[in-house]
Amino acid sequence: MPRIFYVRPLPQLPAPTHITAYMQIQYFAKLSVLFLINPGWFVTNFMKSKIPHIKSLVTFFLIVSLNHFTMAGFGQSTPTASSFYASFRTNLYATAPDGSSVLMDGTLTQYDTSYSNNVDGMDARKLSNPSEDLGMLRNNIVLIIERRHTIQDADSIFFKMWNMRPVTYRLDLIAYNLNVPGRVGLIQDKFLHRSTVLSLNDTTHFSFTATSDLASQATDRFMVVFGSPSFGVMPITFISQKALRQDNLVNVEWKTANETGISKYEIERSVNGNYFEKISGIKADNKTSNSYTWTDVNPASGYNYYRIGSVSLDGKISYSAVMKLFMGAGAPVMRLYPNPAAPGNLNLQMVNQQRGIYSVKLLNAFGQVVLARSFYSGSGLSVENLKPGPAISKGIYQLEITTPSGARSFISVAF
Repeated sequence: MPRIFYVRPLPQLPAPTHITAYMQIQYFAKLSVLFLINPGWFVTNFMKSKIPHIKSLVTFFLIVSLNHFTMAGFGQSTPTASSFYASFRTNLYATAPDGSSVLMDGTLTQYDTSYSNNVDGMDARKLSNPSEDLGMLRNNIVLIIERRHTIQDADSIFFKMWNMRPVTYRLDLIAYNLNVPGRVGLIQDKFLHRSTVLSLNDTTHFSFTATSDLASQATDRFMVVFGSPSFGVMPITFISQKALRQDNLVNVEWKTANETGISKYEIERSVNGNYFEKISGIKADNKTSNSYTWTDVNPASGYNYYRIGSVSLDGKISYSAVMKLFMGAGAPVMRLYPNPAAPGNLNLQMVNQQRGIYSVKLLNAFGQVVLARSFYSGSGLSVENLKPGPAISKGIYQLEITTPSGARSFISVAF
């Protein structure tokens, strides 16, 4: 039977998120495939590798070399099941003012007719992290992975978060195959008394701030509700929303249904997806169905993020999904070539990146630095020859790139 393993990365080894949380890995012996199922996601094939049989409740050491990163950690296994057809994944990120983010923790709920709504051996309990923690509370038990029966009429996910800091966070709420006709999903914020409509077959980005007000760090601040208006869920307000570029303008369009008791719509914009500000408003018509359009005549250069807030007559706000649009000559890109590379021949191409001093480190599978240098890059297009030495060994390496603002990213390269 496939199993779930709890793994924590060793701090001295690189990972694209530098996550210190426990991760849950699932191994399918018949397929020789290893899945990182939470938080985040990867799949790797071990057809040419030999993985020993690992018994439940036995501590083990695992090193996995992947195209994306190298991970090592100690873990403990627990039984699991193999098939799932619908899922709801939540990733918690800590974000910086420049828009960069670090994955801190995550949860996963899988739905199938073979699963039970009782807490049993198909679920995985939460292990505490040294930093931020996110779990799901069910029957006074905190879970990190929950297997539940396919949603019939309504269902809820009761999040529990702790060890929060006074910073801005982002929840990526990733739904797959939950878009049943007549169903609506909401994330409810008890601190701000707001509800945001969720996409049921895509990702909803939800930013919030934990402040010195302890209520903003309450463990039960958030919950997700699935259902329909007949089960007490708020009426479906946003049917669709999109941001379209027209020359140097941005047209923001949205469609509504069941529009009752709405006072107005507020258009909010952000340049990093975390900090939104109100830039305009439109009076609601309160029709059975309606369409609205608003034009941003002064969008920012680069990425623009928009969301619509429907304000009810009693002052409650429900938000649409976030819309993202790039305004400029082209999207910012970093890439390495050639890849695979050769000693003395490795170039970093940078397109529409910020101007300033960049630092790069080339790390081997053990986290050792085999190349380190800094260089200046202007805006537009630039190419930097990193000139790896002739003694570099064959293998998979990670190039760590630190921008002038301090944000870090990783690109895998083979030699």
